[in-house]
Amino acid sequence: MSCDAEAWEPLNFPVVMTGMARWIGALVIAATLLVGCGSLAGSGGDPSPTVPRSVMVTMANDRGTVNAHVGDLVQIALGEQYSWQVDPPDGVVLARPAVQNYLLVRGTQAIWFAKSAGTTTIHATGGAVCPSGQPCPLFAVLFSATVNVVP
Repeated sequence: MSCDAEAWEPLNFPVVMTGMARWIGALVIAATLLVGCGSLAGSGGDPSPTVPRSVMVTMANDRGTVNAHVGDLVQIALGEQYSWQVDPPDGVVLARPAVQNYLLVRGTQAIWFAKSAGTTTIHATGGAVCPSGQPCPLFAVLFSATVNVVP
């Protein structure tokens, strides 16, 4: 079956459709044609922009190096075992996104944008997770990871 307008032939169904069923049938046929043949605007337009890659930094990267490319999103996901405080990004190599229109999933502390080529370090401090009003042990878990951003 061709998607050309000249080659389109109506389908003859032995079922008679009336009222709402006719509208639903027309919508199903239109949706099938759009999916099978592309949009009404046609093809040949500019390709969509490249979606940035997401680079994950986890506890496994502690005292290690993570590689990213300019334009990538760097997700700092240290988990929920500790209450993490992540130092802000340097603003040169890694930066906060201009607009944060998303929520962070559990166990993720931040998502930063790889702004320019270079090397920077992520620092975070983890403490005990304690219920409100309960005694809490005082200790600190130190995390650091080097991020190498290339063009």
